[in-house]
Amino acid sequence: MTRMPAPIPSQVGPYLIRGVVGSGAMGMVYLAHDPAIDRPVVVKTIHRRLLDGGDDEPGVSARFRIEAQAAGRLTHRNIVAVYQFGEDDDCAYIVMEYVAGRNLRDYIHAPRKLDVPQVLCLMLQLLDGLHYAHERGVVHRDIKPANLLVAEDGSLKITDFGIARTESSNLTRANVVIGSPGYIAPEQYTDRNVDRRVDVFSSGVLLYQLLSGATPFAGTDEAVMYKIVYEPHRPLSEAAADPALRPFDAVLDRALAKDPAQRFATALAMRTALQDVAASPLPDVLPADMVLPPKVERIDREPVRSQPTPTRPSSRPVSQAGSTQAAPVSSRPGTTQPSIPVPTGWDAQALADVERELAQHVGAVARVMVRRAARGQTSLAAVRHAVAGAIADVDARERFLAKAGALPRVDTGSTVAASRFQTATTQRDAPLGAPMRDGDVDKAAATLLASMGPIARVVAKRCAANSQTREQFVARVLEQLAPTVDARRVRADLWRALG
Repeated sequence: MTRMPAPIPSQVGPYLIRGVVGSGAMGMVYLAHDPAIDRPVVVKTIHRRLLDGGDDEPGVSARFRIEAQAAGRLTHRNIVAVYQFGEDDDCAYIVMEYVAGRNLRDYIHAPRKLDVPQVLCLMLQLLDGLHYAHERGVVHRDIKPANLLVAEDGSLKITDFGIARTESSNLTRANVVIGSPGYIAPEQYTDRNVDRRVDVFSSGVLLYQLLSGATPFAGTDEAVMYKIVYEPHRPLSEAAADPALRPFDAVLDRALAKDPAQRFATALAMRTALQDVAASPLPDVLPADMVLPPKVERIDREPVRSQPTPTRPSSRPVSQAGSTQAAPVSSRPGTTQPSIPVPTGWDAQALADVERELAQHVGAVARVMVRRAARGQTSLAAVRHAVAGAIADVDARERFLAKAGALPRVDTGSTVAASRFQTATTQRDAPLGAPMRDGDVDKAAATLLASMGPIARVVAKRCAANSQTREQFVARVLEQLAPTVDARRVRADLWRALG
């Protein structure tokens, strides 16, 4: 049976709805009309049930308000303006400037490619907008083609500050990847503190893509994650097979540096470097003959008269209205959650309960961890034990494990148990040359999550692929640790988890 699309309300607050830009689990993004000023606007909504502090999306309300606060304080020609934050009976909403245009992704895939001066024209506008935001304490953290619009006049505008970080906010949960794969900086994967230089890194990725047609880090999400953290990018002039692009190699080496301290300190510094390599004067905006026409499909029918926003809207837009200004509202900011099927023989609801509980401590990565752990286990108790190492707080971890049931636990109070514990942690309980076993990667990944962040599983898989024995595996993992991590503690935790 085909599910009917969610009805479009006649208005949100005082704004008259004219179409749908996007939809998702959090809410809807509408093309609307502002009757007071007689202008088109975009209205981004969030369901009332999420604002009321439910358990489904902890922190969603705060993040939504931070988006309004972050973008609302910014008034710049290269940033989509936020006009208002409001609430009504069914939802809260942000009212934004409507940009009739196309996002930069459309330009990348267009048959006619941008030349170097046109690319630099767009990059200088992007860096102008970012520098303005950074100077006012706002870091975007998700710069990518879909979040950059080119208006009808050829100007570039930054949109979607949904995961922006302000100096006064601290809403990001530990071990949650914030941003889009391929564009985010290494420190966003490794759980280090982030600052304005993550936007510089993303700008470097974008520059590389616009000039070569491909991103510098490609592959599956896990492969991209590993490459960004550990592997150097291929020089642009080689990737594009164009020696004329060689002057950009030095700029990209700085913008894409793994260590934030080696990057451009500011977006303005990167802008200056790009101006220095420009071979000719650059246009202020994209030339009119290069601007793509807006995709506008107006709704021919009258909107449905005011109806409550449904609890679960259709995941597909009712219609495409106007620009691609606002991306569909996802179930959480950040990367798209990987599709991990429920392992054969497992009850989806039972695993979902464990996922939901674990997510309170590690974020959205809980689903991946629980379902992968379930592949090698036969009980929920075993699954809990397999993923518990990801919970950094000792008391929280014990509460999580208390629900595990009857798995055997070590009696650390006995002399024999204490002796065995000492052997496991300092004498390497597994004998020299013990072969790798099924499940070792999952156990190690869960153990490493607290010290390495979301990249833990990628590191574990890479190290396992080059190891014949557990000892080799542990040694290779320890080589990947940051200098600030206590390697002795991690080594002990690994051997305890491997058993």
